Order: sequence, then structure tokens, then C-alpha cells
Amino acid sequence: MSEDNTRPKGPDYIAYSVRDRGQDKDAAWNRVGAAWGHKDGKGYDVQMDATPVDGRLTLREQRREEYKEARSQDQGKSHDQGHEH
Repeated sequence: MSEDNTRPKGPDYIAYSVRDRGQDKDAAWNRVGAAWGHKDGKGYDVQMDATPVDGRLTLREQRREEYKEARSQDQGKSHDQGHEH
């Protein structure tokens, strides 16, 4: 298996803080980081942008479409932050 090194590899998993909000409500999911698999398949590097206050971290597989959408939203935010009028 060969790896395409011409573009950055997106994360394999997205890290979420998940809080239960009671019986009648859906859980609250907040994206707090991402994880990339090691080349040898025996571990992961996890980059956290925030730490869950309750200590619970959920990793979900990353889908390519979600990664592209999240990257474009993050890039838009960084461009907006640098310009004050």
C-alpha cells in the first residue's frame, strides 16, 4: 500500500466532548480535537483544541466530506479574525 504524500492527510478520527443533557434531550456534541493514526498502525496522535470538563472524550471516524467542510470553515474564521473595521 502506497501513501499519497502530495497533500496533507486529514485526521482519521474527530474528538468530541459529549455531555448527556437529560432524559428528554439529545446529548450535546462539541468538537474538541482530532486524531491521526501512526504509520505502523499501533497508536494515534491526538491534538486537542479543548479539554472536556467531565473527562469524557469520544472519537468518531472522520469522513472526507466532513474534513473538507471543517477546514473551509476554519480557514474562513481565521481570515475574518485578522480584519477589523
